[in-house]
Amino acid sequence: MNAIKKILINNIGVKIISLICAIALWIIVVNIDDPDVTRSFSGIQVTVLDENIITDNNQVYSIKTGNVVSITVKGPRSMVDNMTIEDFYAQAPFSEMSSVNAVPIYVSFRNSKYERDCEISQKTRTMKLDVEDIIEKNFDISIVPSGKVSNSYSLTKETVSPEKVTVKAPESVVNRISSIGVKVDLDGRVESFTKNIELKCYSSNGAEISDLKDLTMSVTSAEYHADIYQVREVPVKIGSTGDVANGYELVDLTSDKTTLRISGPSAAQVESIQLPAELLNISGATSDMSVDADVAGLLPEGVYLYSDSDATIRITAKIEQLQTSTFTIPVSEIDKRNVPAGYSAEIEEKSVDVTIVGLQKSIDGFNVTDLEPYVDLANTVEGRNELIVHFKQLADGLNYLQEVRINVNMVNNTVAQQPETTTAAPAQ
Repeated sequence: MNAIKKILINNIGVKIISLICAIALWIIVVNIDDPDVTRSFSGIQVTVLDENIITDNNQVYSIKTGNVVSITVKGPRSMVDNMTIEDFYAQAPFSEMSSVNAVPIYVSFRNSKYERDCEISQKTRTMKLDVEDIIEKNFDISIVPSGKVSNSYSLTKETVSPEKVTVKAPESVVNRISSIGVKVDLDGRVESFTKNIELKCYSSNGAEISDLKDLTMSVTSAEYHADIYQVREVPVKIGSTGDVANGYELVDLTSDKTTLRISGPSAAQVESIQLPAELLNISGATSDMSVDADVAGLLPEGVYLYSDSDATIRITAKIEQLQTSTFTIPVSEIDKRNVPAGYSAEIEEKSVDVTIVGLQKSIDGFNVTDLEPYVDLANTVEGRNELIVHFKQLADGLNYLQEVRINVNMVNNTVAQQPETTTAAPAQ
């Protein structure tokens, strides 16, 4: 017993040092065999949880950052070296979303055997979201034409059914849309047609938008119908109603368009467009008058204008005041016709005045020598006779203001030539 005690007590310092060295050597050996290492992993896909927190509120989200995460793992080499990103799962529960739309990310081992010896450190801890309301908006379905119908043909009418579409999408998506329509190829068309066409979304500058996400439409296509007819050019006939004031004359009636280009199912039967005379009432007018006629509203049923520029026609009545001019005619120029046999005629006046009424341009072209004045003495009696002076018919646009009368003295020449008769005295 004493011998054993001596062995244990002798050189105790050396023995303690030896024990410490042995323990250290054991630790070193163990660590050299399976040391702790740290390793980074990236590209781990994050699974979202509780999406209904957003979707049930009629909202939609998009992930700004945090859809994948990066981590570091510290643990025994024998474990860590064999790990892949498939050994982890990352989750972002939307039920824990903050007021600034940030969601915490939790990364865990798929296999619980790693949890005791390995430690995960996250580099990415938060998923950041854009959250916005889903809204609805109604749009009229517009028609976006491409090309033109053939020459001498007209696209007279277009219809689209339905006329409206309702879109449902995140507000930012809806705000990108300026219009929704059907793109129609009209190039070379010569007859009416109907076609079902897919709806397209367009921006404010008319460009087609094809990258819209989370967008739904109440309809995705519309039925387009076009009426196409041949174009005809026909004359326009105009008129007026009423009479101008006394002393004035309607000189001319004109319109700024003498023909119209028309088309439509009934256009082939139309030879001219007669505008109602009631459009221009010149009753009592003393100056020019004009009126704008809405031609489109006056066309026969089934007839359409080819061009919108022809929709209005201006009708103008040119009205001028009548002028008078008086001319003096010597009686020597007045012819005496049908003088009774045995009579002679003497005109008491030396001259007569004749007044002409008409437009100034007509009066300016008048020549008094063309009047050929005369008196008809066929039914005159002996003595003084008041007779009408007859003139040649005036040119169009001229009239006589009043009758011209003269006094003609008819002398029976046969009475003056008979010899005097002597009556014998009775016998005493």
